[in-house]
Amino acid sequence: MFEQEEQRDELLEKIEDLISRKRYAELRDLLLPLEAQDIAGLFMELDDKVPMVFRLLPKEQAAEVFVELDSEEQEVLIQSFSNTELKEVLDELYLACRRAGISPRRG
Repeated sequence: MFEQEEQRDELLEKIEDLISRKRYAELRDLLLPLEAQDIAGLFMELDDKVPMVFRLLPKEQAAEVFVELDSEEQEVLIQSFSNTELKEVLDELYLACRRAGISPRRG
């Protein structure tokens, strides 16, 4: 987690700035070293920009962030996904469960 609220606010400002200037590669580089829990916390402040920012994340990191989101935020993302994107996220979640030694439930 962020050490101080000020640090979090500065990061949100930088994210908003990069989005407004369409500097997506820089935004991705900014998010890469962050923990999934921290990114999920930032998403709560990004509102309608969440699906676009989520798509910038590498698949494994995106799956980790997805798990950290609450069910309402997950639903918003799911509704924004194409079928292909949804399959990729679910596949990565399945692989993450396997790597962690968790047996994913099959429906």
